[in-house]
Amino acid sequence: MTDMRFLRQQDVVDAEKLANLQVTLIGLGSIGSVTGLYLAKMGVCNLTCFDADIVDVHNVSNQAYGMSDVGLLKADAFSELVELQIGTLPNSIGIQYDGRQLSGVVISAVDSMKSREAIWKAIRDQAGVQLYIDARMGLETLVVHTVRPLIREDRVRYSQTIVPDDQALQEPCTARTICYTPLTAASIVCNLVKRIVNQELVPSQVTLDLATYTLMGLP
Repeated sequence: MTDMRFLRQQDVVDAEKLANLQVTLIGLGSIGSVTGLYLAKMGVCNLTCFDADIVDVHNVSNQAYGMSDVGLLKADAFSELVELQIGTLPNSIGIQYDGRQLSGVVISAVDSMKSREAIWKAIRDQAGVQLYIDARMGLETLVVHTVRPLIREDRVRYSQTIVPDDQALQEPCTARTICYTPLTAASIVCNLVKRIVNQELVPSQVTLDLATYTLMGLP
C-alpha cells in the first residue's frame, strides 16, 4: 500500500527502497540539518546522525532550527524536528562520529578539512559503505563529492581534495553562509540519494556557483 506521505513522488523514486536504505549523516549544521530533514521528507527512514554541538542563536538564520531550539543539542533538536514534521524518529547521536562501522550511504556535512580527513580515514576501508558523499560550502559556492570507497580510482581522486584547513578557502565570519546555499546543497545531496536508489548515474563531483549561476557535474 502506498504511503500517502510520498504519493506525489511515487513515480520518481521507490519509497520502499528508500525506506530500506541505511543513511548516516555526519554533522547537523547548515548543510546537515536541512539535508537530513529533507531526506526524511523524501522517505529515508533508516537515518543515523552524529553531532556534538549545541544550537546557538546565530544558527537560526541558516540551519533548520528555530529560536525554541537554542541551547539544545543539535542531535536532540533535529530528532524533535523530524518527528514533528515527518512522524519518524531518526537515530540522532549527540557526539562526534567516533569511527564506528557504518553501511549504506554516508554523508559528510562537517565544516572543516580536519573533520573530513578523520571521517575519510575511518570509513575508506569499510566494506559496508556503498557511497560516501562529502558536501562542502562557501558563502555562495558549493562542491559535492561522491566516492565509492572500495574503488581505487575514487579513493585516489577524493584523497587529493583533502588539504589542511589553512590551505582551504576561509570566508570572513560574518560572510560565511546564507540560508539559500545549504538549501541548494541539500537538494543536490537528496538528488544523489535518489540516483543511488534508482541505480542511475552518479556524478563524481557537482560544483555550483550561485553568484554566476554556473553548475557543473563531472562523471
